Amino acid sequence: MSKFGGFPGGGMGNMQNILKQAQKMQKEMQEKQEAVAAKEIETSAGGGAVTIKATGDKVIKEIIIKPEVVDPEDVEMLQDLILTAVNEALNKADAMMQSEMGQFNIPGMF
Repeated sequence: MSKFGGFPGGGMGNMQNILKQAQKMQKEMQEKQEAVAAKEIETSAGGGAVTIKATGDKVIKEIIIKPEVVDPEDVEMLQDLILTAVNEALNKADAMMQSEMGQFNIPGMF
């Protein structure tokens, strides 16, 4: 056993390698997060009556509502469709981030 923190055979050189690997992984994770954040997701509800476009970092970019679903007598239905589509887009963004970042295998990170 080495006198440097109990790491056998490595000493400070081994610790420097570990730090370099950690820095490399951190850089790769940041690049991957940025790439996923830039991707776009599209979801819809009501058979395409409401369409939501969002980014991987959960920014809603566009909401498209078909004119034929706008019924002043039934605003609640339109609200429900919007909520459904937005929540689906956010869930897809989460799933995409977890899928892409899963390669780093750090429990509880994403």
